Amino acid sequence: MKKVFIGGYEFLLIFIFLFFIFLFVLNSFSVTGNITEGITTSNVSLSKYLAINMGENLSEGIQFGTVAFLPSQNVNASHNYDGSGNSTTYSIEVHLDSNTAVDFCIKANTGLTSVALDVIGLSNETYTAYNFTNLTHPEISNETPITTSYVKAVSNIFPGNSSYWRFWLDIPAAQATGEYNNTLSFQGLDSGNLC
Repeated sequence: MKKVFIGGYEFLLIFIFLFFIFLFVLNSFSVTGNITEGITTSNVSLSKYLAINMGENLSEGIQFGTVAFLPSQNVNASHNYDGSGNSTTYSIEVHLDSNTAVDFCIKANTGLTSVALDVIGLSNETYTAYNFTNLTHPEISNETPITTSYVKAVSNIFPGNSSYWRFWLDIPAAQATGEYNNTLSFQGLDSGNLC
């Protein structure tokens, strides 16, 4: 038999060839390239959003009708007890688009005033408000005189719910005849804030 002698040059070529085969096999089973990683924060700030809908009967106005006998105490507004089970149909809804509970405030511009400028004092026009309604709620025992400054009437009405209102009027014996009017304003605000 003949002995084959591998010289330095052939040995170097075989070594390089085997080295490349080794790298190929090694890289076939591993991830190549550089992998980097970083972190960051996300941030958003949401404002409180209020959306309210005044009920149809409240939007049409508060009517006390025609009063024939004086003095008259606690004359009911026309929609105080005309709902199911004698509930009130004066309402303000907190729309589902809202993202916070709402408090409601009320005020009047002046006492009920006639064309002849006769006035039924504002302390004679009263209201009460509550977060649900039936025969007894909102109840007359909680009636409060309307003022010319906003006063908080009902609190924490959550989205999808309503506040319910009743109104009464006292008319003194000597009150002059005539048509009397004033304007009531309602304010919805983020629960917990002052009017």
